[in-house]
Amino acid sequence: MNRAMVVGLFLIFLSCSPEVIDCCISDPSVLVLYDITVDMDMLTSLKVEGFSFELVYDVIPAFGAQGRREFALYKGHYGLSSVLVAADVLVIQAHEEQFQWDTGITTELLFLQTLHLIDESLDIDTIAQVAAWESTSGTNIFAVPPEVEFISVSTETYSASIPLTTDYFNFIHGWIAVPGNATISVNDTILSVVIMRCGGELSTDTRRIPVFAPFRGVVLVCNSIDYDLTGKVMESLLEDLHIPIITISPREFQYYRWFSPRIILLGGHQAPEGMGDIVATILTEPEKQMIEKTGPYMFSADDLDFRNQSIIVLAGADREGTNSIALTRIDDIVLWVQSL
Repeated sequence: MNRAMVVGLFLIFLSCSPEVIDCCISDPSVLVLYDITVDMDMLTSLKVEGFSFELVYDVIPAFGAQGRREFALYKGHYGLSSVLVAADVLVIQAHEEQFQWDTGITTELLFLQTLHLIDESLDIDTIAQVAAWESTSGTNIFAVPPEVEFISVSTETYSASIPLTTDYFNFIHGWIAVPGNATISVNDTILSVVIMRCGGELSTDTRRIPVFAPFRGVVLVCNSIDYDLTGKVMESLLEDLHIPIITISPREFQYYRWFSPRIILLGGHQAPEGMGDIVATILTEPEKQMIEKTGPYMFSADDLDFRNQSIIVLAGADREGTNSIALTRIDDIVLWVQSL
């Protein structure tokens, strides 16, 4: 079977060898996450908000699922990648060899959560750990039902009571990654990994689809010290003005930066808990010296990760200086957010 879809300026191509019994993808550049729930009605409604995507159908083998499967295809937010999202599945195809799968899947799932398209309770950290396991035929990730006590592959059977990694799967706390040419079946308390004869490859091209910045709000990045002194007040002030705000730790910045149009970095280049490391990559050396000698200041950086993204740094030589600049410039910050 060969299937090709051309929509607008991109191409999706799924190729399966004629001798293949049950077509599936056996492609090291592809990761497929099953067993999620995506609000596709809400996703497609975001077209009017500027979400650049195209709808395609039945791209990924359904493994027995009935009915037509609708996918939204868009440019991935992390690295060089394309993403396909359906009501029950997320697909990432990497277009670079050194793609970090755990970072890629985390970024895309947080993106969907930010848009309220997937459940807030989804265990993204565990899925990311499972996704870090790589196979030469790609990766399929499935949820493991709670009643499963054993995992079986060929003649081998393993206990599902603890995390386990083998040549055929990576199992961690309710999620399992298997090769792209494999699926799973569950019978009573036994989950079986089923290896299939597959030769399918996926080809996507989203280079001309612009990256989408998802929400009309702001991401506030700060450490625990600046949050207690300043962040809580900023949250309250912005929420009172009905401006959506998400507060994250410095560790989470590596994910949110790829799809957030307005980001506030609270603290200077010497701030603890990883905050200073982030700010140091944004500010120039003269700006750092200004903070140390005559601060506090508000600096801005535009189009850093994608077009129309804007980042501001609110920083003083110490936490009191950071607090002072943040609260005295709150009116300017509001205008900056509303300019989106």
